[in-house]
Parts: sequence; structure tokens; C-alpha cells
Amino acid sequence: MNAWVNIDTPLKTYTVHLDHDTCPYVTDMKQKSNQGWKKQQGTGGWKLFRSKEEALDIYDISHKDKLSLIECGHCK
Repeated sequence: MNAWVNIDTPLKTYTVHLDHDTCPYVTDMKQKSNQGWKKQQGTGGWKLFRSKEEALDIYDISHKDKLSLIECGHCK
């Protein structure tokens, strides 16, 4: 199952969303053009992962010391 992640740099959060059909935050989410890392560093953005495990691995590798991990209460 795919996982959408909202990386919010100003709020310092990394929010994982799982259920594409029922979660109100991602029901109409589609992959958008890649902004590039430099543009995303300012505010963050949405990223699509192949699984929750992949999203959590990227969190551990790249964001653990900078962002708080949140699992969406609607779809966890």
C-alpha cells in the first residue's frame, strides 16, 4: 500500500498518511511535478512512497533529528 508523507518544515513535522481511499487529507492527492530539493527545503511538500516501511526508513535516514514523526489519526 502506498504512503503519502507531508513534510512540513516550518512546523517541523513528518506526517505519514496510509489509506488513500478514506483519509480526508489524501483522498484526491495525485503525484505532482517534482519541485526539486532546493525549493522543498523552505516549506516542505508531499511525497509518495511505495509503502509505510519505505516512508519510515526515509524518516530515520534523513529527517529523524530535524522533524517529529506523526502517523495520521484518520488512517493509521
